[in-house]
Amino acid sequence: MLAVLAVLGGALAWAWRPSSVWRSAEAYRTLVRSARIAALAGTPTSVRYQVGERRFVARRDDADRGHLPCEGTVTGGITPESRVAVTRTLRSGVVWRPDGTGRSCGGGGVYGGRIRFEGSDGERVDVVVASTGRLRIERVEDGAP
Repeated sequence: MLAVLAVLGGALAWAWRPSSVWRSAEAYRTLVRSARIAALAGTPTSVRYQVGERRFVARRDDADRGHLPCEGTVTGGITPESRVAVTRTLRSGVVWRPDGTGRSCGGGGVYGGRIRFEGSDGERVDVVVASTGRLRIERVEDGAP
């Protein structure tokens, strides 16, 4: 009887587990949050999508070695789950500065935008990145651009 309950409990836990699209979005949000925390501690840090590698990479500012945050030392990264595509990114990534604000890797001003993750089943989830550091995850409804 106990074994049957354990199997049923495991099946229910599996059914309520977040989707691979949602898990990929959460991993990205965690990477961006970690980069911002590093920046607030004094080291400008960037997060960019590397299309050829299908990976988001965080890099720190190596000003003493002549590297800007977008070309500095890799400090972390995530790869979306295998059946998840990244269909919208921040055009040139985001750099978090020690004052807590975000800029683009291209040197542009205050920055924010959406990163979209899409599953093979059509599920779409956006991570909204605000220049103030606020990050939220939203499901994209049918018909939304």
